Amino acid sequence: MLACLEGLDVHISTLRRGSAALIALGAFICAPSVGAFAAPAATAAIVRAQAGHDQPMPTPTVAYEFGETLAKLEDKQLETTFLAEIIGHHKAAIEMAELELERGVDPDIRTHAENVIASQKHQVEQFTRWLHQWYGLTPQKAMEHVSAEARKEMAEMEKDTERMMAMLRAVDKGKEFDTAFVRMIIPHHSSGVIEFLEPQARAPHAELRVAAASGAMTQESEIVDFRKWLSGHAMDSKDMTDMGEPMVMPKGGADTGDGASHASTAPLIAAGGALAAAGVSGVAVVLRRRRGAEQG
Repeated sequence: MLACLEGLDVHISTLRRGSAALIALGAFICAPSVGAFAAPAATAAIVRAQAGHDQPMPTPTVAYEFGETLAKLEDKQLETTFLAEIIGHHKAAIEMAELELERGVDPDIRTHAENVIASQKHQVEQFTRWLHQWYGLTPQKAMEHVSAEARKEMAEMEKDTERMMAMLRAVDKGKEFDTAFVRMIIPHHSSGVIEFLEPQARAPHAELRVAAASGAMTQESEIVDFRKWLSGHAMDSKDMTDMGEPMVMPKGGADTGDGASHASTAPLIAAGGALAAAGVSGVAVVLRRRRGAEQG
């Protein structure tokens, strides 16, 4: 079960958080992935060539880097940086889901697309309103207040999303589009869950912590459903290939209290590996607060 972890330099000791992040780590690095996004000039032929795989596109590395950046931030800076990013991220998911309604034909996936549009439009409105109420900022103005490091990572994520959207738009209507949409929405959702980890645990405003937890759980549930659908609709499973690099959770992803336990991490990583082996992969989103953790 843990064979996928052998030889990986994941530096568990550097993770200053707790059980949920480590379970997520096991689930992510045990989950299969495929090659990186194609160039912006991607054609329908490229997508068709990849559509035989019953695996999603990989989660961009920069999403994990941004998760580490959020883990370094506190209070207002954490909230404004997160909100500046997640609003645009949600809008991209809405655009992808609208394309699925235009070109997809699978009833289950179309229903999921409708749910994505409804839930993420609600959060876009909610987050935009809070950003203005709490800090007097629009999403665009908030971008001016983020650190140079975060701004660079956000720009890279936006480019990745643009490349992915170009690939999706190149696919014609039909079952092929359903497969392409699912393969692309999974890593997009995974990036969103990573972004939710820190505000869910440490945002100063309780309502944002609740909304982040809700958003993370919703997207994780959808990831599970999409993966199950994808594995059952592979066009040519015998050609399935694992071409991706193993992913690691951001250092500090998901604070678990005033101090992190130094207990053995192996059972927690094993739990994540078990989830992935069972087909329930992605980020674990239940973050347990563990106050009064043992020291040193």
